[in-house]
Amino acid sequence: MQIRSPVVAGAFYPFDAEELKKTIKDFLEKTKPERRKTIGIVAPHAGYVYCGKTMAAVYNSVSHSFETVVLVGPNHSGSGVGVATSLEIWKTPLGDLNPDEEFIKEISRDSIISEDPRSHWREHSIEVQLPWLQCRFKDFKIVPISINPIYFDLNNCKEIGTKISEAATYLRKKVLIVASSDFTHYGPMYGYEPFRGNTQEILKKIKEMDMEVIDHVLKLKAVDVVKTCDEKRLTVCGYGGIGAMLFAARDLGAKKAELVDYSTSFEVSRSTDAIVGYAGISVF
Repeated sequence: MQIRSPVVAGAFYPFDAEELKKTIKDFLEKTKPERRKTIGIVAPHAGYVYCGKTMAAVYNSVSHSFETVVLVGPNHSGSGVGVATSLEIWKTPLGDLNPDEEFIKEISRDSIISEDPRSHWREHSIEVQLPWLQCRFKDFKIVPISINPIYFDLNNCKEIGTKISEAATYLRKKVLIVASSDFTHYGPMYGYEPFRGNTQEILKKIKEMDMEVIDHVLKLKAVDVVKTCDEKRLTVCGYGGIGAMLFAARDLGAKKAELVDYSTSFEVSRSTDAIVGYAGISVF
């Protein structure tokens, strides 16, 4: 079985195992959200220095362990096929994570989802979630799903979500579905400045844009998440995965959602050249 080695260890998060565990532990100890019997979450995927507070809050909100964690993230590089899973073992500084082979085979059957490790080799959106899972839970396998943004249309998102829920039901697996996504990417570094103003005006507008999408998530409205991001050309980089997670979570019995934390990179960087919004959302 092939090994998928980490590509952003030492950049997005510490490469040294002890330093990484301490970093995550320090973030987790600062958050005390109400814990839920969670089916799905939305979690950011930036460097921990920027979004660690939000990641800690949402991972700390999950009350129980799982047999299988399905991770759905955007394919920023565009490598490989459009919608891809992988049977590789994923290596992190904290140890190896094995794929749930029977789950992967089930979602790949007569499906838009193909098994293609190339789609994951250079992508960070799923990788950065894994150390948090390793620090919070034990004895789970993973199902990585990478989606090229050109495949973020409504029909594809619904098919991916349905495949996840059907596999979980058929295999009788207790699952957590992680939708990996940042929210608005604003500033000249991203080539996205649909509005300007002083710092507080910019931050207020970014939050308003993000909250429009977040409100749809909180109402479990997968269709509205996908349509809003698509029609308004928003820079929510993983909205397809959010939509897929919501379709699956509703099929699996989710009734509510909660915004556990919201932040922006400005809180750390103090720069308006590049501002990214981060939301931690629990679906239960």
